[in-house]
Amino acid sequence: MLIFAASTQRTIGLVIALLVGAGAAIYVLVNVFSTGKKEIGSEIELAPNRKPYLKDEELETKKLDLSLAAGAATLAIIALALPLYWLGEPGRQEGFANISERISADRGGESFEELCAQCHGADAVGGSAGYTVLDEEGRFVSSVTWNAPALNTILYRFTDAEVEHVLNYGRPQSPMPAWGLPGGGPLTTQQVEELIDYINRIQLDPEDFTTEIAAGVRTGVLDQVADANPESFAVVAAEDSTPEEVGAAQAEIATLYNALTPGASASEGLGDLLANALALSADPEASADQITAAQQEVDDTLDSYIAGLAPERAGELLFNNSAAGGSYGCARCHTAGSSWDADQVLAKSPQLNGPGLILPEVPGGGGFGPSLIGVTEAFSSARTHSAFVSSGCIENLQYGLNGVCEPSGQMPGFGGDSTDLAREHGGLFTAEQINATVAYERSLQ
Repeated sequence: MLIFAASTQRTIGLVIALLVGAGAAIYVLVNVFSTGKKEIGSEIELAPNRKPYLKDEELETKKLDLSLAAGAATLAIIALALPLYWLGEPGRQEGFANISERISADRGGESFEELCAQCHGADAVGGSAGYTVLDEEGRFVSSVTWNAPALNTILYRFTDAEVEHVLNYGRPQSPMPAWGLPGGGPLTTQQVEELIDYINRIQLDPEDFTTEIAAGVRTGVLDQVADANPESFAVVAAEDSTPEEVGAAQAEIATLYNALTPGASASEGLGDLLANALALSADPEASADQITAAQQEVDDTLDSYIAGLAPERAGELLFNNSAAGGSYGCARCHTAGSSWDADQVLAKSPQLNGPGLILPEVPGGGGFGPSLIGVTEAFSSARTHSAFVSSGCIENLQYGLNGVCEPSGQMPGFGGDSTDLAREHGGLFTAEQINATVAYERSLQ
């Protein structure tokens, strides 16, 4: 009794031991000391496995030769097939990965067309989205049109993980919602990955985005002249202007642009070249080659002018580049209201100007990104500043004098060391363009 009362565990062990012992005793009694019942009846024909097999004299003839030949053939097939299979396995794995990626990107493309194209445009070339401006208490101020950025170069400045974060959680203070489940959106992790695979597929080649950046900078030059001298442009655009007024305004506009650069010859300035290109575009008898040549002359003249600008001035054009929905420029994050042209909204509705309503755009004054006014206090030198713009935020690493990057891809990199795609093909900006942009940012006061 003392043994059984020692512990529950010991009791269970003894019971199991007794059961095992009883089972073993029954097995011995049944299989050793008892005899089986005699077979009832007899087989009419012996089963194949109970028949005597062929004698050696019969086996060691052609039957054995055929068996040996078949075995040798099987060995030969295995000896050849295994190395061939081994050699082809990497290709099969690569092929499987490619087809899986293609299927995933196809599905992502379908999701993009359904959910994203209405804002970011077909093939993610940039578009527009409706946005409601609210005051500090959440009351309606104005409905505006937000310039949605192109996504066909996004992986040159954001990593896949950073894009995934934006898709999951959206962008505050913008029309971009949270699409992934972690942020409360409707898309599963797989669907978000499929979208990223599609975005990978449609990334532009460096030649294409370099052309877009250059075109955006040229447009910036033309727009700055128009913004600084709106009267003549307003006369041309007005429906009630007389032909004489339009002609005089066009001459004034040509003079403004001629002042930028002498152009292709001593007698032609940019304004004359622009007027010629516009005239050819409107002339039904002008050939496509003539129109293209005239526009190319305009572009060449603008490029020559831009190349001669001081870095700070060239950096201003890059900072405010509006091409591809502003995806190449810094203003869309660091200048509040630039993504929806706040200054144009105020020009049409000046009563909305004021604290708590809509404020005029302040270049570099901060928006989604921090203010860059006084940025020299954050970076001790232009060199460290340029290095940060080139690489962007690296998770949990300090930048500048006291900044620390969050693990969310808020600040992208514009140089060749920002992402895998940038390291392979080159970043969005050259080192010269980054230095020019930094020169402009460090001039903001």
